Amino acid sequence: MEKHNYTNPSQAQDLSHLESDTGFTKRKPISDRECIYKCLHNCEQMAGLDRQQVQRLIKQFEVMSDDVKPESEYPPL
Repeated sequence: MEKHNYTNPSQAQDLSHLESDTGFTKRKPISDRECIYKCLHNCEQMAGLDRQQVQRLIKQFEVMSDDVKPESEYPPL
């Protein structure tokens, strides 16, 4: 294999000042019900799924106030 003879003419730059001081923020954990609701909402228009069925499930899994704990995490099927 032949080596190339190219050398980069630019000087090395210190880009550490561009890093964010805050970094990534971690979100507050969500309930299982809210997770299911978001998944259903994201796939509402997905091909291969019955839109009316997904909309019905979205209504069942609508996010309710987190301070009110439902009897069951999932609605009755």
